Amino acid sequence: MISKDIFHVKEFSDDSAESRANRYLEKGWTLLSVGPKTSDISNGQMYYSTSYVLGATKEQYDAYLQEPKSSLI
Repeated sequence: MISKDIFHVKEFSDDSAESRANRYLEKGWTLLSVGPKTSDISNGQMYYSTSYVLGATKEQYDAYLQEPKSSLI
């Protein structure tokens, strides 16, 4: 069940998505969805990755905004 306290939603789907999603799950963010994501690469080949969608409360999102820009998602 998804909490009604979700204030902000973030999707991770790049090469470091799993580790970044885990980092925010450790901080209490809520896992909303996990699934495949496709991208079209310029040569017509499809690139497949895993998409992690996480939700944060207002307090978690405010803490996220206070992180150094180099570590922001």
